Amino acid sequence: MTTYWVRPARPADLKAVRELARRVRREFHSTVRGAEQTGTKELADLLWVVEAGRAEIVGCCGVREGGDATWELHSLFLAPEWRGFGLGRSLVERALRSAQEGGALMAACVVPPEFAEAVGLLRSLGFREEGAEGSQLRFVCPLGQVS
Repeated sequence: MTTYWVRPARPADLKAVRELARRVRREFHSTVRGAEQTGTKELADLLWVVEAGRAEIVGCCGVREGGDATWELHSLFLAPEWRGFGLGRSLVERALRSAQEGGALMAACVVPPEFAEAVGLLRSLGFREEGAEGSQLRFVCPLGQVS
């Protein structure tokens, strides 16, 4: 495996992030809801990426401030060939640390049920299923319990 690092997204990364999101959605035959779209300028400030090799973006995860000190985890995508190496965990943990630094006490996330690896990752990080939002599963986690 080549080297990689988790870092804050830069505006120049957003095109690669959008392409990664499209690629993963195609893999699962999933569509995007308006609130899930990646690539806005303000999103770059709270979006983390995995950069591999020579500036290839192979993963991303973001957080955004919500109400009642609950922040939303969003845009969690990892290229299929990079799964199983702990990169998804690194991304989510870094995004959640940034939410905690911003004052978050709770994190929430909605995930299509067909994203079984993401569901498993969230559960392993202490997220619990809280129900559904439309056809998506909703997970929550008090941030003091993130491992």
